[in-house]
Amino acid sequence: MLEFYFIDTAILSLITVYLLYKLFTRNFDYWKRKGIPYITPQLFFGNYYDILMFKKTIGHTLADMYNKISGPYFGIWVFNSPHFVAKDPELIKHILVKDFKYFQDRTIASNEEADEIAANILFIMKNPNWRSLRSKMTPIFSSGRIKCMIPFMNKVAEDLVSYLTKLSHQTDSIEAKEVCAKYATDVITSCAFGIEGHSFEKEDAAWRSVGRDMFEFTLSNGFRGTSYFFMPKLVDLFKIRFIPYNVSQFMIDAFLKTMSHRKIENSSRNDLIDILIKLQTEGDFDGYKFEGNRVIAQAAQFFLAGFETTSSTISYALYELCLNKPIQEKVVTEIKSALQQHGSVSYEAIQDMKYLHKVVQEILRKYPVLPFLDRKTTMDWKIPGTNITLEAGTPVYIPMFGLHYDPKYFPNPDVFDPERFTEETTNSRPCFSYIPFGGGPRNCIGERFGLIGTKVALVHILSRFEVECSNETPIPIEFEPKTFTLASKVGLPMRFVDVKRRASYAA
Repeated sequence: MLEFYFIDTAILSLITVYLLYKLFTRNFDYWKRKGIPYITPQLFFGNYYDILMFKKTIGHTLADMYNKISGPYFGIWVFNSPHFVAKDPELIKHILVKDFKYFQDRTIASNEEADEIAANILFIMKNPNWRSLRSKMTPIFSSGRIKCMIPFMNKVAEDLVSYLTKLSHQTDSIEAKEVCAKYATDVITSCAFGIEGHSFEKEDAAWRSVGRDMFEFTLSNGFRGTSYFFMPKLVDLFKIRFIPYNVSQFMIDAFLKTMSHRKIENSSRNDLIDILIKLQTEGDFDGYKFEGNRVIAQAAQFFLAGFETTSSTISYALYELCLNKPIQEKVVTEIKSALQQHGSVSYEAIQDMKYLHKVVQEILRKYPVLPFLDRKTTMDWKIPGTNITLEAGTPVYIPMFGLHYDPKYFPNPDVFDPERFTEETTNSRPCFSYIPFGGGPRNCIGERFGLIGTKVALVHILSRFEVECSNETPIPIEFEPKTFTLASKVGLPMRFVDVKRRASYAA
């Protein structure tokens, strides 16, 4: 009897293993059946083994796949879910612009029961609510509105310079990413919530702590990000939050206090809060009720989207200027000339700094904030020039790293060269080979804000300091594979030399 028991158990185990194998590999012939080139998947992980095992960043993993396939598109698997990857700029143009009606949603999970604030963030929202709200939010980021925010940015940038001045007299090497994170935090709290963040005054300032809780790697943050971007069904099943509860509650409290104060005092600041109060009085946008946490979600998005974009871009710009002194000198010369002409760090002065703009563009090429763009087919879509159809619900990726480091579009892509963005050179490239803020109707709504905030900080820093490599500056950078966005494993320490202090010594 015992023999039969072991035989039965062995057979049952084999059947179970076989069924699990078939379950996890049931879609592994999907792209072959469609006649689409693909990267061979691994059991359980699909093509995401290196990402999930923290061996490579998402951006570098997708870029490696990009370089393995010569055609305009290919297929991959996230776990056992087929994902379509677009390489060709003309095909990307179809996805983002020409055929946008087929790609109005992102792949990221959106579930109000799991996280009401996250589900109503414009970046995450699904159509048709996304379209209704986007049309109302777009004027917030007009050039006129951004121009009104320059004084708030300048005030924070002055605090930044004072902080750097004090630190540079005390230590030889300063962690640029942390300093830039403080700046980004205080700019956003000032422009969005109308309050001071005090990040330069207190190391444990509340808003800076909120940024750390949201963006620094922890197992829970990693699980949330993985679930929302790669396992949306898990979010629906277990009602997983995207924004940590303490972060949501902090933002809700801050927003409600500011809104209440504005209404009681009948005061205005022409910032995001004032605009949201006005929109709230309108109430209903084509059936989308703009009230409660749906209002707060837009202020939350301002913080969540602006924080990493601004802090990363500034810190990587300072890093590259450390390594490329002639470029730094050229930027400084332009800044001095523009400030001499305009008298202050004004919107007009920033717009006149054409070389600085090229530098920022090249930073966003080398260090894109998001490693890929994502869309999802909302209807069946035929790939242009083929008879191949992607069914509704198919996730679509556009690998930013692959495009931005493709030598067809950017010769010697590892070299930092702002001259790639002269008018002539830019016009010679396919327009969708460079897309740091996405493209089409669902491009980044805060692009202007992010660029101006970045430039204001760089102008103030480079007007006062010369940035140099210290003994701790990583050359080259080794990127942290555990984080969703691009981050150096050891930070970005560098030396800030106080030009005024050096000049006084020389005198």
